[in-house]
Amino acid sequence: MKKLKTLYNKFIQKATGFIISSWRYVVISILFYMTVFVLVMSYFFYSGAGKWFDILFVSGIGVLAIVLGGFLSIPLLKLLERLPKFLTAGIIGCICAVYSVGAFMGPFFRLMAFFIIVLGALAGIAIFLYKKGAKTLFLSFSVFTLIVHSILMYFALTDGKEGAWSLKLSTEEGVVENPAVKGEYSIQHFTYGSGEDKQREEFTDVMFKTHKVNMSPFIVHPTGLNKWYREWFWGFNLNNAPLNGRVWMPKIEEEGQFPLVLIVHGNHNMADFSDGGYSYLGELLASKGYIVVSVDQNFINSGKTGHIGWDNAGRAWLLLKHLETWQRWNTDKSHTLFNKVDMENIALIGHSRGGEAVSIASMFNELDRFPNNAKISLNFDFSIKSLIGLSPGDGRFKPGDKPVVLKDVNYLTIQGGNDTDHTNYLGMRQFQRVQFSEGFDGYKSSVYINGGNHGQFNSDWEVDQPSPYWWFMNRKELMDPELQRDITKLYVTSFLDSTLKGKREYRTFFSDKEAVAPFIPVDPLRVRYESSDFQHLSTFEEDVDVTTTTIEGGSIQGYNLHVWKEVNLLQRNKEQQDNQVVKLGWRNKNSRYSVNLPEELSARFTDETILKFDAVQAHPSRYEFYHIPIPEEDAAIPVTVLIKPKGTNRLDSRIKKTIYIEPTYTTKLYRFDWWNERFGNQYEHMLQTYEVPLNYLEETIPGLDYRTINELTFEFNQTESGLIFLDNIGFDDE
Repeated sequence: MKKLKTLYNKFIQKATGFIISSWRYVVISILFYMTVFVLVMSYFFYSGAGKWFDILFVSGIGVLAIVLGGFLSIPLLKLLERLPKFLTAGIIGCICAVYSVGAFMGPFFRLMAFFIIVLGALAGIAIFLYKKGAKTLFLSFSVFTLIVHSILMYFALTDGKEGAWSLKLSTEEGVVENPAVKGEYSIQHFTYGSGEDKQREEFTDVMFKTHKVNMSPFIVHPTGLNKWYREWFWGFNLNNAPLNGRVWMPKIEEEGQFPLVLIVHGNHNMADFSDGGYSYLGELLASKGYIVVSVDQNFINSGKTGHIGWDNAGRAWLLLKHLETWQRWNTDKSHTLFNKVDMENIALIGHSRGGEAVSIASMFNELDRFPNNAKISLNFDFSIKSLIGLSPGDGRFKPGDKPVVLKDVNYLTIQGGNDTDHTNYLGMRQFQRVQFSEGFDGYKSSVYINGGNHGQFNSDWEVDQPSPYWWFMNRKELMDPELQRDITKLYVTSFLDSTLKGKREYRTFFSDKEAVAPFIPVDPLRVRYESSDFQHLSTFEEDVDVTTTTIEGGSIQGYNLHVWKEVNLLQRNKEQQDNQVVKLGWRNKNSRYSVNLPEELSARFTDETILKFDAVQAHPSRYEFYHIPIPEEDAAIPVTVLIKPKGTNRLDSRIKKTIYIEPTYTTKLYRFDWWNERFGNQYEHMLQTYEVPLNYLEETIPGLDYRTINELTFEFNQTESGLIFLDNIGFDDE
């Protein structure tokens, strides 16, 4: 021990001597280097006031910072010299612990840890005052310390602030049967896979064994510690990846073929398995006559040692390999599942990264070659008719460095407004990139759930972020997990029933959200719908001329509008949604926005034609920006829709209909506004689809020739002020 102490003292002595001897040279060198660096960098600064000003400005700030920093550090260093060494060492040790553990636990842990250090210091001072016998000072300081502790505990243990939306149900009876009610089929549950799973018994004791696949062309292999840990944990590498799945389906003895639905989870800690969290969907859909598979892809999820590159390409390819397996079973006369699968009706459902993967899989299914390595063949051609993305990602993997464009496939995306993982509604960008060709019969829809989060789509996840993040989220604004899953079950089931089983009546749930009001609360929902037969009048995507319509021959006029401009809607982080809309604001009751219809469009109108458009109120903060008074915060505002046939007067009340435009709610993800500002706005403008059947005119104008309709006007005559977004104006016959 004495030798170690001697060696330590010698080391300190030599190191101190070296530093004392060399410090002048070090100071001169670093000052010189920093001066040259600042001068060089100042050359690239541009203010417009002249190059000499730019250089002097940047250099002056640099010199001032060096002088002030050096001057202020002298008293600090003198203070540290006089402090006990173990105090300084203890503080430095705690800071080292904060950053080392924080490397795994994240920035919120580090932030909290510094608060904990302060709390510890306050407690230590209180104990010292007690030992010293300073009763008055001890009592005062103890009260202060307890208050600080209580504030921190209050934020950790309470739930936060409730959302503005209502969760009440309608008292009216539903016109259509609730599709989320358990069906008539008896169901069975089993697993299939390699039979060699090291971590889970359910994929060791399987009903059907599957072969392994080589994922190498579709992912970037992990290296180093990440590679070693994964292979040790799973017992295999991605050259030999398993095809594992959990299955819910009608019992084998049930007659008929059943549509196939594959569900794939998103990214999560690979050691905390994710594929079991969709049993609520699997059991319901199986009882209604679907074969449902929750696909295991935990082995390509992230772990504590790192990620896998191109993981969403790998997820997509794996889904198609599962479909290959089901196709082989379905055509094998000796197999138990022979002829049980309706391979002409396939749907893919993905959550989070899995939500992006299903879109990529649909694209891969149509291609002959892998876009990012054309040496790899893609020999798939499945009848994938429907895709569902639950809080999907977008753009993590770009085939050929381009975003995924979907054509002639039904698409549904669902997002929680209080999602703290995918804080932006990325599925809306994919929604915009779904295209329909003439003759295709289908639709696309978006369901936005204020109060829904990311994890509650998966019953095994529930929370978006683990504690300590969870403690400081605005938990009270979240809806009950079971309610979020009830909403998901209703929309997923009605979407599949309408697109795979031809039950067109369920399309109403997407075109008119009030149709689901007897079953689930609709106030938190913003639902968009567009069918393949929709005739666009104005999408605002075609040019920058605010007076033109998308279809040729139409024109637009605005009257007494305080705000009239075409803009791209923003996501929470203020990036674009890739959706151009018109923003309209008014400050008097004599304002309107009129569209003159081309004769080519109105010539198709019948008593079955429906006017459709998407709209939503601007967030209250945007009202303030434009100095427009808010009519009533968090409440719908009435707008008059006027459909004018030739020969009628604009003042004729018979041609008017009132539509109530929904508000945009504030959604606070975390308890602290300063932390929410890291994510951008505390809202996202999510459009709602509205319908006005033209046959309302015939109630008071019998024998109307619908082909004579030549003008559509939005009159803002029921409130003194308002600010809305309007988009996707057009007509449909369903």
